[in-house]
Amino acid sequence: MNLKTIGKDAWQVLQTVAPTLAATASGPFAPLVGPLVAKIFGSADPKALEPALLTATPEQLLALKQADDDLQIQLKQLGISEEKLAFDDTASARSMEVATKDATPGRLAWLLIGGFLGLAAFECGAMIFWPKQWAALPGDAMGLIGIIFGYLASEAKQAAGFYFGSSADSQDKTRTLSEIAKS
Repeated sequence: MNLKTIGKDAWQVLQTVAPTLAATASGPFAPLVGPLVAKIFGSADPKALEPALLTATPEQLLALKQADDDLQIQLKQLGISEEKLAFDDTASARSMEVATKDATPGRLAWLLIGGFLGLAAFECGAMIFWPKQWAALPGDAMGLIGIIFGYLASEAKQAAGFYFGSSADSQDKTRTLSEIAKS
């Protein structure tokens, strides 16, 4: 069962309310999630789960959060950390690429990283060499450029992380800064 096939909005609900369940549902420990989700929503089928998540009652959301907490305890008892779940997900994707020898992921990664760097160079050049024209762009155009730039930056980061790894220290710093910002 791979719950990543549910819609974007339903996936966001799951990630927000039960981040450990979401991380586990898309990795090698996904079979642990099915019974927990089925107990709350009556089914672990992604097609039935999507509308259930989007229309969940407060009691169901609370039960989902409790199931997430219980799963964290169960994973700790098994000696599995959240970092291991994220690592295993990336490792299985990397091993699939090695096994299939498909050049598409590599080409896509270069396209994303190259697109990001190209757009960044263009934006910097436009601000330096054509400042009046750059400043005269309507707000909607600047917003669209910002959205495209943000998307490419995010995807380039994912592509680079897939090939070069991600620093666990960096993730810890991000988590700490997020917790400080909330308090």
